[in-house]
Amino acid sequence: MAKERGTSMKALVREAAAADIVRHRALQEGAEVFRQFFTAHADEFAAAFPEDEPPAKGEGRVA
Repeated sequence: MAKERGTSMKALVREAAAADIVRHRALQEGAEVFRQFFTAHADEFAAAFPEDEPPAKGEGRVA
């Protein structure tokens, strides 16, 4: 792959590592934005998807 790109293996590995770091950070930031959105709209999600809510204390889930 390095040869195809006209670069060294060292440069190829460096680019791949840098791209992976950027991707990882973007995924972390996206997950945090989603957590904040979900927390801010938890009641709306609960109303829209009641079957996904955990049972209240003292209530058993019937399968």
